[in-house]
Amino acid sequence: MQFRLATRDDLEGIWNVLMDGKAVLGKLGIDQWQGSYPSRDVVLSDIDAGYSYVVEEDGVIIATEAITFNGEKVYDCIDGVWLTDSTSAAPRYAVLHRVASLSTQSGRGLGRMLLASGLQVARERGSESVRIETHPANGPMLKLIERSGFTRCGIITIDHAEGGIPERVAFEAVL
Repeated sequence: MQFRLATRDDLEGIWNVLMDGKAVLGKLGIDQWQGSYPSRDVVLSDIDAGYSYVVEEDGVIIATEAITFNGEKVYDCIDGVWLTDSTSAAPRYAVLHRVASLSTQSGRGLGRMLLASGLQVARERGSESVRIETHPANGPMLKLIERSGFTRCGIITIDHAEGGIPERVAFEAVL
């Protein structure tokens, strides 16, 4: 099993993981990712920017995440308090996005691996902290984030909920 930077050749594998995650969320009755987000364009943009990572095993992409370093405007307005005072205008934080693994791989610790790897990449890139958010009804992800050393900081409102609830539970881990 290898965690590595994604290439354009990984697009279909990443897409399969994200669509599997989308289906699982839908079956759980969670409105996260139930519209056109995430899109192939978002994934390609992540790959081209060097933000997309995958976990590959025996030539198959089994998990993915994006690790961004350019700030998130929606994080500037939080109902709560971040652990660090960094803003999107001059971000000193990284953000983990689109964290997902194939449902057939459940129970293998891939979520913990993705979050730990994301923290390591951010540390290596000189980030002060890492932020992540998820849907308030996504119980498995909420537990994973909290068990991975992140502190719950408050609620942010995303701009791409596509008819679903836009509030997200926001977390931060100081490196």
